[in-house]
Amino acid sequence: MDRRGFRNQYGFEEVYSALFVDFDNIYTRLEEIEPAAAHVFATNPQRWLKWLETHAVRMLYGEGVRRRILMRCCYLNPHCYHQFRPFFIRAAFNVIDCPPLTNQGKTSADIHLVMDAMDTLSHKTHFDEFIILSGDADFTPLLIRLQEHARRTLVLSVGYASPAYTAASSWRIREDWFVQQALEEKGLEEYPAQPQTEQEEKPTADTTDIINRGSDVVKKMVQDSSSPVPLAQLSHNLQKELDAGHDWFGYGRFREFLEALELGELEISNVVPGYVYDPGRHDEPEETSVRAEFKTQYPELFDFALRVHRLTDVPLLMPVHYNQLLQFIVDEVNENGFFLTNTSRNVRDKCVEAGVPVGRAHVNFVLVGISRGGYPLSEQDVVELDEVKKAFMRNVKDLCSRTQFDLRSDEIRLLFEWMSFKQEKE
Repeated sequence: MDRRGFRNQYGFEEVYSALFVDFDNIYTRLEEIEPAAAHVFATNPQRWLKWLETHAVRMLYGEGVRRRILMRCCYLNPHCYHQFRPFFIRAAFNVIDCPPLTNQGKTSADIHLVMDAMDTLSHKTHFDEFIILSGDADFTPLLIRLQEHARRTLVLSVGYASPAYTAASSWRIREDWFVQQALEEKGLEEYPAQPQTEQEEKPTADTTDIINRGSDVVKKMVQDSSSPVPLAQLSHNLQKELDAGHDWFGYGRFREFLEALELGELEISNVVPGYVYDPGRHDEPEETSVRAEFKTQYPELFDFALRVHRLTDVPLLMPVHYNQLLQFIVDEVNENGFFLTNTSRNVRDKCVEAGVPVGRAHVNFVLVGISRGGYPLSEQDVVELDEVKKAFMRNVKDLCSRTQFDLRSDEIRLLFEWMSFKQEKE
């Protein structure tokens, strides 16, 4: 049934979604980095379902649209995770048991999921979206096939995800957003299941006040600065001034909120890491200025680091910035313990205050990489910088191997140089 342009009785266009959950994949990866979040994921699916119903709707479809998750399928190994089955049944999931079929514990979850998704293409209900919670790169051909049928795909992967897998999806649900917003122990009323009525969607005095205050903060920061102001610094200050929350007053991301502000003659530059500047007072930021500095100071290392970044998504940071980031991680965990969301937020804030061009996504990538490199931060009595560097380097080498980029001895040397680590200590 062609439903384009359809609006329901409340005046909202509806997006019909089918949700497929590879339980084993998401739960095991969450348990590695944030056991408390894994427990919430497994025992309270209603919580993150409410969040999914509103996540990125405005960014993907505009105003006045609501998502309805009409099909809910969960693929679960009953031998290992049978205790979580009732929670998903209670949340109206169709739970498909996928017991091990081999001595190595391999289940048929991926095959079941692919077959069900393909069957859904011919369902009498036209599903606009396919939401797949799994980081399994084996689903890449499925995403491509769904795209060929003009269906939008949203994927959630926890930890490393193949660049090909994320490129084949329409929208990647960031794991830090999912953990912080959907799984943290906070009131569900913060994430309403449905949008308000059309009448209530109109801008309110509070919304206008927030926009005005935000505009004033940005204008003052740019006015007081002798050079273009990095977006990370603006984001940090606006969070403190406005208490914006994770979803930036419903705009989803900081960039969308920034573009809604009344900035007058100020301009936003996309030059990495992003700036706001006054063309009348500031020189326009030069393209790839940070990368240019990296390349100038470390020409051989830059070429290697750029290749690793493009193949694995490892953040393309200068050695000095990696050293500062890793030191901030060590200091934060030793001082306050390791809790992924709090740790990443605090480390990001320290980087901003120190002028280190590192974003929240970079911090999360490194934190997860350290754990996957065999040094779980939550289990250490005292976190040591050398051990953190070694663990992250092991993770980088593993990611390179997965992309069939096997590091030679000279490239191993460059990796040590990149992380400011003396090779003889390894």
